[in-house]
Amino acid sequence: MSLWWLNFFLILWTVSVTSFRKLFDIRFESLETIAGDPETLFTYKLRLLGRDRLINGSIEFLVDLDDTFDVFFVSETLKNGNWVPGYLNTFGKPCEFFSLYYAPYFQLLSNESNIPTTASEMCPFPKGEYFVKNGRISTKDWPPIAFRGLNRYKTRYIKNNKSTGGLQFTFTIIEKIL
Repeated sequence: MSLWWLNFFLILWTVSVTSFRKLFDIRFESLETIAGDPETLFTYKLRLLGRDRLINGSIEFLVDLDDTFDVFFVSETLKNGNWVPGYLNTFGKPCEFFSLYYAPYFQLLSNESNIPTTASEMCPFPKGEYFVKNGRISTKDWPPIAFRGLNRYKTRYIKNNKSTGGLQFTFTIIEKIL
């Protein structure tokens, strides 16, 4: 009898958990450029505007971001007043980063932007100046394991074991249940 009750409870719990579609909303708190050492080849002149804290500004790549570079991507979340490592930490080539992480999870959405929108257009990411107006990040494909609350992500571009620039962004993840 108790085994039947346990099975019934597990089935009921599974149905109730999977019947809600979890969506996330984010609110950007800060965007900061990471300077290169000894030179900066990738600069971000971005700011957050308006009540919705939308991304506005420009990005300048002085060289093609190709496979001679490595991308170091680190996630952290604020727990009990301390930054602790998150689930998404990677080190690899730019094409791998753009196709596996940026395009599915951090795609910048804007009607007024000249930033490439697909991973194939970003391989290699061509040098040039790009702009974005009223940009936000798509969260539609985020997994349910995303940490709620304050999160920080750092992207660094590395060549010959030296940092050539990057971006650090901090935002708050809020869960919405439909």
